[in-house]
Amino acid sequence: MQYKKLNKNAEKCMYVATASGIVVVVIILFVLFFLLKGEIPVEYTILSNIILLALVLVLVSYLVISPKIRYMRYRYLINEDRIDFIEGLLFITRTIVPINRIHKIALQRGPIDNIFGLSKLIITTAGGDAIVRFLEIPVAEDIADKLKNKINDDIENVKQEVK
Repeated sequence: MQYKKLNKNAEKCMYVATASGIVVVVIILFVLFFLLKGEIPVEYTILSNIILLALVLVLVSYLVISPKIRYMRYRYLINEDRIDFIEGLLFITRTIVPINRIHKIALQRGPIDNIFGLSKLIITTAGGDAIVRFLEIPVAEDIADKLKNKINDDIENVKQEVK
């Protein structure tokens, strides 16, 4: 079985989510800049303007680059015995969750996810939560149903073995 890539809507969702976060940060930067403007000595005004411009350019660069790289790297695999997904920007994380260790499965959608028809699959084990993000809603629901059925079948098999 091969890793599956995300739908193109996931990339759009990543851009919108990143942009909304950056807008908040830029607003905070400008508010701080204008609140502190009278406190900055005149000889440092040009330097402070350059620093503010540099921060905004770094954030805009992050907006352009980050979602593309994250989208290209994100992959997931779900088979009979495990859920395996890879994600990351600078640090790439591979998460493997054995299906027989799953305690709870939940689907979650935020407002940006809803706009693009996406959902998060939250898998809870004794060791914590693993979140498979940016799945199309029908795909996420199908995976959740299959996992639930697999877990229930495993429980029934154990009950039969005990008897």
